[in-house]
Amino acid sequence: MFRNALRTLAAQRMRLALTVLAIVFGVAFVAGVLTLKDTITEAAATSAADDFAGVGVGVRADSEHGAGDPAALGPRLVERLRGLPGVAAVRGSVTGPAVVVDRDGNLVGRVEESAGTNYAPGPEGSDPLYRLAEGRAPSAAGEVALDEAGARSAGYRIGDRLRVVAGGGTLDATLVGTVHAVDARIRLGATLTLFDTPTAQRLFAAPDTYDLITVAARPGTPDTALLDAVRPLVPTGAEVVTGAALTAERRDLASAGTAGLATGLLVFAGIALFVGTFIITNTFTMLIGRRTRELALLRAVGATRRQVTGSVRVEALITGLVGALLGLLLGVALAAGLLALLRDTDTDAAPPRGPLVVRPGTILWSLVVGIGVTVAAAWLPTRKVARIAPMAALRANPPSPAGLFRRNLAGLLLIGVGVGGGYATVEAAPGGNGEPVLVTVCGVVAVTGVLMLIPLLSVGVIGVLARPLTRVFGVTGTLASRNALRDPRRTAATASALMVGLFLVTGLTVIGASLKDSLDHAAARGLTADYAVSTTLRDPMAAATVDRIGRLPHVEAASVYRTVTARIGDAEQEVAALDPIAGPKVMRLDFVAGGPEALGTDLLVERVEARSRGLGIGASVPVTYPDGTSGTLRVGGIYRANPIVLPYLVSTRTLDPHLERPIGRQVFVKSTPGEARALEATLKDAFGADPALRVQSKDELRRGLGAAIDLLLNIVYGLLAMAVLIAVIGIVNTLVMSVLERTREIGLLRAIGLDARRVRALIRLEAALISLFGALLGVGLGTSVGVLAVRGIDLGNVPLGATIPWLRIALFVLGALGVGLLAAAWPARRAARMSVLGALGSE
Repeated sequence: MFRNALRTLAAQRMRLALTVLAIVFGVAFVAGVLTLKDTITEAAATSAADDFAGVGVGVRADSEHGAGDPAALGPRLVERLRGLPGVAAVRGSVTGPAVVVDRDGNLVGRVEESAGTNYAPGPEGSDPLYRLAEGRAPSAAGEVALDEAGARSAGYRIGDRLRVVAGGGTLDATLVGTVHAVDARIRLGATLTLFDTPTAQRLFAAPDTYDLITVAARPGTPDTALLDAVRPLVPTGAEVVTGAALTAERRDLASAGTAGLATGLLVFAGIALFVGTFIITNTFTMLIGRRTRELALLRAVGATRRQVTGSVRVEALITGLVGALLGLLLGVALAAGLLALLRDTDTDAAPPRGPLVVRPGTILWSLVVGIGVTVAAAWLPTRKVARIAPMAALRANPPSPAGLFRRNLAGLLLIGVGVGGGYATVEAAPGGNGEPVLVTVCGVVAVTGVLMLIPLLSVGVIGVLARPLTRVFGVTGTLASRNALRDPRRTAATASALMVGLFLVTGLTVIGASLKDSLDHAAARGLTADYAVSTTLRDPMAAATVDRIGRLPHVEAASVYRTVTARIGDAEQEVAALDPIAGPKVMRLDFVAGGPEALGTDLLVERVEARSRGLGIGASVPVTYPDGTSGTLRVGGIYRANPIVLPYLVSTRTLDPHLERPIGRQVFVKSTPGEARALEATLKDAFGADPALRVQSKDELRRGLGAAIDLLLNIVYGLLAMAVLIAVIGIVNTLVMSVLERTREIGLLRAIGLDARRVRALIRLEAALISLFGALLGVGLGTSVGVLAVRGIDLGNVPLGATIPWLRIALFVLGALGVGLLAAAWPARRAARMSVLGALGSE
């Protein structure tokens, strides 16, 4: 029987190739996603860890107990640490956001990761972290050095004048040198700007202050001994950590930064596997169904049922192994190509550079997916065929498969449970916002029920869709519809693959459109400012810039918007701050209790947050500020949620005394009545040429709220395109296998007058019907689940209504129809080229 399995595979090369192709694409996406995830995660973690290579001990500000005396982490401590026995080198560093501006006024490199730091020469006169490649090190204000790649990208050479955005403003400097640096930020595609130490301290900290002091041990000195020696010298307000702990923190931070991407990629790998399962199962069902008489003949000549089923499972095992290995190779190649493409884009989305990582887990999962899914796909149809008596299977017309009554009943029950449970979950929750996890589970249950009902639905839906085809294409349209309905199970499996992809795309599109519209309406209502001036980096805006904006002509009110982390009650919370006078003029706060006059001295709380914490007007709330000092604030107002304002709001007058440096990145500006256009011209004249600042209108701010949603949807569309591609392979597979099954039938049709053109039209119309059926199911189900999911999303008290983008959904349906016609091209050409006599003589 084993030899028979091998001979069968060798004799059915076309069918084997089609089956392997379905497996290859399913496995390739899983292997590619896992390789991509591991490569990005490892590169980010390794790059971050390299920053502390050779560091034995680090001294930094103690974030849990306040910063203490800023001057404590200064030159005196560095000199005392250098005098310890066993110390090889001590380096004080101060770092902050900084980015180079090229000759055209554009920011260079990966802006969010770009940084500035100090060149810190040791006793020998050089900085071991930054080896000079050309020129000299910066030694005075107005001088900078750049990493080699950054200087090359910006087009600067030694001696050129350039601009750097740092410290909330823009400064002009001379490029005096370039450095070669092993730095995580450079590997991430960012630029690194080096200043002399006093300039870096002025920009990013305070005079004579470092934010980190690292200590390297001499050979033979254990890190624990070094730690014990350093700890007594460290003043209050600073903490001592080992170099290993610093490295671990950087690795964890880098891994956390890629965790969301990794999870998303794994979700899409699961989707691709789910879609691929339909195709592989469908292919094996068709293969085994076609071989019913062959398997029955084996039974008739003495093979047992176990031997027959074992033979087919061996075929599935070998097919799955071949497909898994090819899919693994293709997936790794796709991951390598995608990484190279993304790294050449020079955008903020470019992944960190590093070697391609193929872990044993990726190989194992690829084999498990390829072999496991294939063997499982062959299991059920093989059992069904093996149960048919040999004599019955050898008849001209083998017994028909069992009816669909139990399957249809189970599908209806699952739909009822899913829809009913989802509706009950939404309606039972306060404010009509259901528990997202429960709503998701109910949606999955309902979708499973629909998948079980697809064979039943195909009869009715395709029957309706076939009517216009019959009128337009006559006999060809009639034959195409009947072929599509010939085997509802096969049609269902083929359409299901496309349906799943479009269901996810449509559902996420509905959710994204609903979120965008709701946030846009809420922002339009909550923001009364006409313009916002913000920094292009994550650094704070200079106080002089804030004062300048307030003094410009045509300005009625201008308020800086600060955000900090503080302890409110017993939990860490994000707290916002506005100017007590101008704040209520640039931001509309819809109060349900209290009023804007309380902002000057009290704490304002968003309504849902206040309700969840049991806070009312007059309640006293303990607060621990960023500098570690504690106090109590009275709740003076409760307002409805605003997408621009955090749930806790205080005045800058209350917050600023507890901040070492102002940290506002944005200033909201309201024009005097009727002078909005004049204010726009004034702001652009004042700041439009400054790369450190960005001027946005109210409409641009509103669009910015939805930009992240658009970006996320575009990424989702790109990843789900693989699922749609797998569905295309499934349609091709089904049509080719169908052509092989109907060889004699097609030959007979050609013999009685159906020409090659009509044969091609027949196959294409059949593909169009199946694709359109799957598309309508997908968009219908996706729209329904998307609307239900919107009801389950909690945006605080921001009203969230469902928005259905009908035009985009119509484009999805048309795209699916085009996909079906494209998938039918090769099977249609193959059918049209059949020899009439050869087809009539086939078995």
